[in-house]
Order: sequence, then C-alpha cells, then structure tokens
Amino acid sequence: MLDLETLSVRSNAAVVIIGAIKFNRYGKLKPLDELDTFYRRVDIKSCTDVGLHIDNNTINWWNTQKKDVKFEALEHSDRINIKKALIEFSEWMKPCEKIWGNGDDFDCTILGEAYLHCGIDIPWKFWHTRDCRTLFDLANVYKKDLPKNNEHHAIHDCYRQIVGVKLALDKLKIK
Repeated sequence: MLDLETLSVRSNAAVVIIGAIKFNRYGKLKPLDELDTFYRRVDIKSCTDVGLHIDNNTINWWNTQKKDVKFEALEHSDRINIKKALIEFSEWMKPCEKIWGNGDDFDCTILGEAYLHCGIDIPWKFWHTRDCRTLFDLANVYKKDLPKNNEHHAIHDCYRQIVGVKLALDKLKIK
C-alpha cells in the first residue's frame, strides 16, 4: 500500500513524503507495528530540480492543516534526495508485485511519474496497480468506517487504506 504527500495534485507533483506498507490482502490484519513499512521525507528542491510540479493551491491547503501535520510534511529537516528515495523504495518493494494506491490517478501515477523524471525504472508493471477508492465504492466502505487517527501521515494513511481493503474484501465475501 502506497501513500504520498505531495505539493500538487498533478501527475508530475513534487513528492514530499513516500509512505508504504507491505501487506497480504487475504491474510489476517496485523497491527501497524508488526508490518514492514517504508517512510521517507523527500527534499523539495530535489523534486523541482527534476521538473516536478508545485501548485500554490496545494501549498495553501497545507497551510490550513494542523501544525504537527504541516511540520511533518513540509518543515521536518530529515529529508533525502528524490532519486535516493526512489532507489530505496524500489529495493524495499522487492519482491512485491502489486502496488495499491488511493485512487487510480494519484499515488501510483505520481510516483511512477517521479521515477520517469529521475530516469529510474518504475519497479512495477502498469497492470499491477490496484485502486482502493474503486474497491471501497464497490463494497460500500466509507471514510467513517475507517480509523481516523493521524490523517495526512503517509504510514497511517496506508494503514487506514489497508483496513479498508480488508473490510471491503470481507463485505464482498472475497477470500
């Protein structure tokens, strides 16, 4: 499960955080602290240096968020170059084949575009992307059904989406 924090909603958005969690969609839901996670804060200048987009509307949206959320996404100093973050993500992702995101045109699309801008091979095939929003819609899983803690923190957003996938598969009786 992938979740990004970005500075735009375009497909070439500057990425400020990459969060991901490995999970088995058919296995038992494990507590977050027992799952294999990936979390990197990304240097914003390294994103703009490769041509990734920053949008003033998104910056304005970040400025309306809680202070700790904004700090984590935009101001925390522990950041790495986008290319290093992508290479590390590719290594961490092995041997996973499928990648999930929240929406068919956001997380996976944006991260894939970042790979292309950096001249690095995308570590998944386009037919291996999966979309939570569509699954949630088909199963009538709503935001109110999911945990509400730590919104806009990529790891917690990933875990919330994993909970939703498990709930949707149970409601659809898919084993």
